Amino acid sequence: MEDVEVEGIDQFAAVLIFLTSFVGFACNTFIAFYITRLSLLRNSFGRLLQLQAAGDAVFVLVWAFYFAPVLFFDIKPLQSLGVASRFAQLCLICYDISIYTHLVISLNRFISLYFPTSYQTIFTDRFTTFLICAIVLVSFGFSWFLVIVDCKMGFSIPRWMLDYVSPPCEMVNVYYAEFFRGLIVISMFAITNSFTFCRMHMHNRKKQSESTFETTQQKKRRAVETAFVQQVTLQGLLYVLELVTYFYVALFFPVPLEPKALSESSNRWPNFLLTTYAWILVHALDGVITLIFNKQFRNVLRHPFRSQATLNASKTPSRRSRFVTNRDDSNRKKSSILACTFISNSNTGYGSSVHV
Repeated sequence: MEDVEVEGIDQFAAVLIFLTSFVGFACNTFIAFYITRLSLLRNSFGRLLQLQAAGDAVFVLVWAFYFAPVLFFDIKPLQSLGVASRFAQLCLICYDISIYTHLVISLNRFISLYFPTSYQTIFTDRFTTFLICAIVLVSFGFSWFLVIVDCKMGFSIPRWMLDYVSPPCEMVNVYYAEFFRGLIVISMFAITNSFTFCRMHMHNRKKQSESTFETTQQKKRRAVETAFVQQVTLQGLLYVLELVTYFYVALFFPVPLEPKALSESSNRWPNFLLTTYAWILVHALDGVITLIFNKQFRNVLRHPFRSQATLNASKTPSRRSRFVTNRDDSNRKKSSILACTFISNSNTGYGSSVHV
């Protein structure tokens, strides 16, 4: 890191980093911990969603409680390359965990719709554990690849960003290891999600033409479909935009390397927002979007002191509703559609309306 004095504008950037990261940390941590209490998500899909939230939470945790304080308080002992590079490496690992988990979740939904009879035999607990371990190991592997080729990241105080130390780092390795690889993975899960939603939409139209549904059921089913496509589209779009802004759009706002010239550059803030802040924001919004489009998480936020037993009891207030709930639960077990729908599906009360 450069030996420069922190000014008021630097502290303002640190506050912005901290606030965004802290919101993302709170949302993703809430999802990672609370998801274990949802019986509907005690399956392959739920475990993968938990891994994704955990990776995002650790990523923004590092920014909120290491990089932001180091920038705000100008903590010299923590600004060394040896310390900063380790935290930067952890951020890269968490980023990879997030995008690979997105891809596997997309494949999970795809298989549940296109191969429903094979879904249960494919996504077993053992295979899900294998996938989780593979995601973590591959993420660590790419991170250590950068270490092997002598590419270390330090935190630039004047630029408010993680930056590779070059030389000795060859930026072509960064291009293939980060941008090109990330773009391929993100494009894969975006395309997979598109096919998944098309399949779901075609199935629901077929069911609607063959059967007569109540208006409330149709509205709730459409709401589930809408929430599904909005969440998938937004999360995928955000990751693509982050890669494009970081590696391409930011090039139109170059900043000088000299600290004094950099402090006077009009491109300083645009470059920061298109690189560092975009990188942090995509992980923070990952959790926010999940909360927005899933009713069960929002319900527990509205009733934070309601126990799990109370929540379960409120879903079965009568003998008739208990019968309907048990019948719906049985139908859910026979169908794999729940693996590709989000938590908001559980609050419709008409689980059979979205079954394959």
